[in-house]
Amino acid sequence: MRPLALLIACLACSPALLARIDLLLVPPAEAVTGEAGLRFTLYLNNPTAFAGEILLPRLIMATCSAGDGRQQVQLEASGLELGLVQVPAYTRKTVQLRLKQALSGPGPFVSLRLNGLASNAIMFELKPAESRGDHPPAPRPASARDLDLSTDIETVSRHISAHDPIYFAVGWRGSFNARFQFSFKYRFLEDRPDEDLLERESSLRRFARGVHFGYTQTSLWDLSSASKPFYDSSYKPTIFLLRRPPPRLAGTGLVSLLYGVQHESNGKSGRLGRDASRSLNSLYLAPTFRWSLGGERFLEARPRVSAYFQTEDNPDIARQRGHVELALRAGLDHSWQLAAHLRGHPRGHGSLELNFTWPTDHMRLLPEELRATIGGYLQVQYFNGYGESLLDYNVRRRDQLRFGLTLVR
Repeated sequence: MRPLALLIACLACSPALLARIDLLLVPPAEAVTGEAGLRFTLYLNNPTAFAGEILLPRLIMATCSAGDGRQQVQLEASGLELGLVQVPAYTRKTVQLRLKQALSGPGPFVSLRLNGLASNAIMFELKPAESRGDHPPAPRPASARDLDLSTDIETVSRHISAHDPIYFAVGWRGSFNARFQFSFKYRFLEDRPDEDLLERESSLRRFARGVHFGYTQTSLWDLSSASKPFYDSSYKPTIFLLRRPPPRLAGTGLVSLLYGVQHESNGKSGRLGRDASRSLNSLYLAPTFRWSLGGERFLEARPRVSAYFQTEDNPDIARQRGHVELALRAGLDHSWQLAAHLRGHPRGHGSLELNFTWPTDHMRLLPEELRATIGGYLQVQYFNGYGESLLDYNVRRRDQLRFGLTLVR
């Protein structure tokens, strides 16, 4: 454990953290004529705990695609002081983009992507030629969904988000088996990223905004037996508080603080064998550190300290897992990433899990149509050590290599 402690200390002292500014371009909510003056909204989101900045010019070039044709267009930014734009921690700023010339694509659907800025591409609908000018607009299909922030889908998306990785992987260890994980977290109160609203908000309400319910399920699936049973599953509901670090810790690399209480169980009630009951409760603290290494390269570290209670089903679990575990992740924001998870006791047992992921749209060996539609990340998973499942918390099986698909990493 001494090397891990030294690594954490070195990371915590590094001043190399840079805030990340995410750009979100929003398409028009309805069909448009594509004439000069058409406006788009661009959000500059800072999801980190530190103030950031981004260079935003007044004139921005973009590529507009329709059918087989492409057109280079120019957008004029307005709505805030341009140049080097400052975006405070956990806030966003809004920029209006105005089209300088008419779109010449045939439609009815065109896509637009900003050149030189790492934002999303958008797709929107052009009105038919006969509806442009003085003619009334053509009716929209009844199935089209506007960008309405009051719909159920938009409301849910502001409360539910990813928690732990979501994946499905298959491997061989004497027989075919699979491991998959599903996870989410629910924020009880809606987030308010606007800086002026945060300043007027009470301290109690800001505290309550950090309260989350999380749920993670990890299952091992026996694919070789006749009935394809699940060998074991771990169900982990948790209540936790997710907070930004205090200002005095600025520059240490600390991005967030997470502390809460978690129940973990395999959902069984037996005493022996595969039906043996396993459960425990824990209080935990998990800070997250993140450093920018230039461009999209980053390094992330997340130590977790746990105190166990009510461990009657597995009283020696602290000797198997230890009280400290470490998750490391490095790579490129939108490309390959390598994640490592280490846990164990200095005088007991431990485990190492590695996950290498690569976006499917970067895999040139796959057909282009498949790369564009499958989504997610190709995954290679390796596990070595004790306790791959809660049932086997004190059992060491052979090393396991699996291949699969990750949806959220």
